[in-house]
Amino acid sequence: MLADLPGERLDALGAELRATGVKSDAIALQVENREACANAVAAAVARHGGVDVLINCAGVNTRMRPELYAEEEWDRIVDINLKGTFNMCQAVHAPMTLAGKGKIINIGSILALASNAVTAAYSASKGGVLQLTRSLACAWAADGITVNVIQPGWIDTALSRQARVDIPGHAERVVATTPLARWGEPEDLIGSTLFLASAASDFVTGASLVVDGGVTAHI
Repeated sequence: MLADLPGERLDALGAELRATGVKSDAIALQVENREACANAVAAAVARHGGVDVLINCAGVNTRMRPELYAEEEWDRIVDINLKGTFNMCQAVHAPMTLAGKGKIINIGSILALASNAVTAAYSASKGGVLQLTRSLACAWAADGITVNVIQPGWIDTALSRQARVDIPGHAERVVATTPLARWGEPEDLIGSTLFLASAASDFVTGASLVVDGGVTAHI
C-alpha cells in the first residue's frame, strides 16, 4: 500500500507496480498530520486485514546556513522527517500489537551520523529518527514489533539531484570521498530493506544499518 502526497506521482507508481503484476493500493497522505496517518493505517487494515511492515521514507530538505532558517522552514523539515515518522509508527502500533508481530523500517540518513554547514534542520531531524528508532525498539519489543533504521548515503534521487544543482562540485566530491567511487542507486537499498522486512531479521531491533558505499568509514 503506497502513501504519498496526492498527485500524478502516486498514481503513476501504483500503475507501474500493477503493470508488473504486483497488487497495489494507494492513499494520499501528509505524514505531518497525525490524524491523517491514523486514518491511512485504518484504511490499510480495513482493506487488507492488517499491517505487516511499515517503511517510513518521507523526507524533505532545504540547504542553507543555520543562521538563515526561518521558523517555518525549520518546522516544515522537522515535522515531515521526524514528526511524520513518529506519527506513522504510532499509528501502526495498535494493529501490529494485535497481530503480535510487525516490522517498522525507518529511512534515516548518514547526515544523522555526520553533517555539514548547510543541513542543520535535516541533520537534526534524521538524528532524531535514529534515536526515535532506538526508543521505539525498546518500548515495543514485548509487543513483537521490531524497529530499525536504514542510513543511506548519497543516493541518486530527486532530492540529491537538487543538491548537485545547489552545491557546485558536489557530485564530484561525493564520488571522490566514497570508497566504492560512485553514487548509490535506489536499487542499492533493496537488500537491506528486504532483510529488515523478513524473518531473517527477527532478532534485529534498534539497529542502524548504514548503506553508503563506505562514506562514513572513510577519513
